Amino acid sequence: MSLRLYPSISYEKHLNEKQLEIVKNADGPCLVLAGAGSGKTRVLVYRVCYLIENGVPPSRILLLTFTNKAAREMLERVEKILSFYPKGLIGGTFHHVANLLLRIYGSQFNLNPNFTIIDEEDSISIIKEIIEKTGKKEKFPNAGKIKEFISLSINTCENLRDTIITFFPEYTHIISDVEKINKEYQKIKKNLNQLDYDDLLVYWYKMMKNEKIGEKISSRFKYILVDEYHDTNRIQAKILYLLAKKYKNIMVVGDDAQSIYSFRGATIENIIEFPKIYPETKIFYLDINYRSTPEILNFANNVISHNKVQFPKNLVSIRKSGVKPVIVKCRNIKEEAVFVAGRINKLLELGIEPKEIGVLFRSRYQAAELEIELSKLKLPYIVRGGLRFFEQAHIKDIIAYYRVAFNFKDILSWKRIFNLCDGIGKKGIERLTENILNSENIEEFKNKTNGVKLTEKGKANLKKNLKIIEDIINLPISEGIELILNSGYADYLTKKYKDDIERLEDIESLKEIASLYSTIPDFLSEASLQEYAKGESPNVKNAIILSTIHQAKGLEWKIVFIIGVCDNHFPHPYSTKDLKALEEERRIFYVAITRAKEDLYITYYSFDHFRYMPIKKSLFLEEVSPSLYEEWDLTH
Repeated sequence: MSLRLYPSISYEKHLNEKQLEIVKNADGPCLVLAGAGSGKTRVLVYRVCYLIENGVPPSRILLLTFTNKAAREMLERVEKILSFYPKGLIGGTFHHVANLLLRIYGSQFNLNPNFTIIDEEDSISIIKEIIEKTGKKEKFPNAGKIKEFISLSINTCENLRDTIITFFPEYTHIISDVEKINKEYQKIKKNLNQLDYDDLLVYWYKMMKNEKIGEKISSRFKYILVDEYHDTNRIQAKILYLLAKKYKNIMVVGDDAQSIYSFRGATIENIIEFPKIYPETKIFYLDINYRSTPEILNFANNVISHNKVQFPKNLVSIRKSGVKPVIVKCRNIKEEAVFVAGRINKLLELGIEPKEIGVLFRSRYQAAELEIELSKLKLPYIVRGGLRFFEQAHIKDIIAYYRVAFNFKDILSWKRIFNLCDGIGKKGIERLTENILNSENIEEFKNKTNGVKLTEKGKANLKKNLKIIEDIINLPISEGIELILNSGYADYLTKKYKDDIERLEDIESLKEIASLYSTIPDFLSEASLQEYAKGESPNVKNAIILSTIHQAKGLEWKIVFIIGVCDNHFPHPYSTKDLKALEEERRIFYVAITRAKEDLYITYYSFDHFRYMPIKKSLFLEEVSPSLYEEWDLTH
């Protein structure tokens, strides 16, 4: 009679039929296509427990996850199910596991295992110093942008030149400069025995390609389980292939319909090509959804069915029937915001908790007007993964020009503008602010600036900015913002920020908001409401969540609003001539829809006040069968 090492687990009690089949039969190469809300984490956790219960030493199992948080949660659940922690079990992100293995085996292929890991800030700091030593011109991209080029090159397994040509064509004229900077960057790290996050993957891959060490590591792990496989990039897929070379017991779990991180180097091809790489692949489908009502899933299934590159699947809900999603047509962005804020207010009055409501958008700028309306109603909200719209540095910079145009004595705003000017230092700012306090208006101040010692560049920038402030008073606000951008601020954003394109999109939204106000005081009053809201400190544990769809992946709410689903906004304009990009945009929309459990509102507006032109609903809404939703028209 054999003795059990561990307490028996009742798998049938905790798993549905399809989940149970995977847990018990996922030997060899296995692709688990797990739809949204289908319990993929449960499958991974129970598969680990099943292997251990059936005699596989924990040290022979490797669990790879997309985030450290996901790894912690899974390992805690394994410990809870088994009633003890399985010593030797390795679980974590690719970078976490790379670090562990490089410490153990690094010395065997000329890597000093006492290396230090530098973070993104340190990496950018090193690159910044290299750029400064080269004496590049002002318009040369900042260190963060150069790091982005290098990182994407590594994660996509493309050389730096091809990466810039493909993803950053506007920078092709500086390819040779970037290559030289990268060469020096790699040299400095090597001399200091430092690795950045990307190096962890690079060296892990190099280590796996070493025949002797690669064989040793591949033999160490008999079972490899990978979560969120649709979010992996090329170098990660290559590492996995070599890791699984010995036993080929690799189970990858993912959903091609939720592959939305190509901008980070992730590729849907990894999951699509898996059965080609491993011809003996078993494919399992987890298509029973525990999250959403049948009506929401029918809508989601219809949306994603228009993609060509995918594993066809149809999610089925086990929840009872609910209400159809609602598509709401509004006149403009202002009316859209008023509708959403008002609807949320009514839901709260009906007893819905704020934390049960999520408002999702394709791009950060789309929520700006909504924040104003939520603040007016004093509704508690937080912006997931970022600052509120009017708290962002680039928005405050633009508004600073209008504050001083309206109130000459606004010293804080003047200081903000002076800090944007190259050639004006700390002492210069002190003297200039003194002169403002001793002047009655901008003309008097201009006459006093001659006595302030500034560099020639500082004088030129000060003169330019004073002219901007005088000119914007006589222009419609949105045109004034355009003037600020074209007078050097757009170049400043490109030079200073890695996410300059997103910040420029925010400013485009600010223009659209500004076009709704006829006077500067009215516009500034609305912006000031945000400062008031910021000081209220809403209960973050029970607040409405505003989030980009990318930030919302993996989350869920009882009620979801998806706003700004308009042509030329969602899908993103750049994707309309690229089928691959358009299909990713459709997957982004699908991810947003499948965050909703019971109620889904999708809003769009029919008139763009900034461009003064009609605007249509999104292509993605045009594609959906009208029988799957209700339509509310607020324009009549």
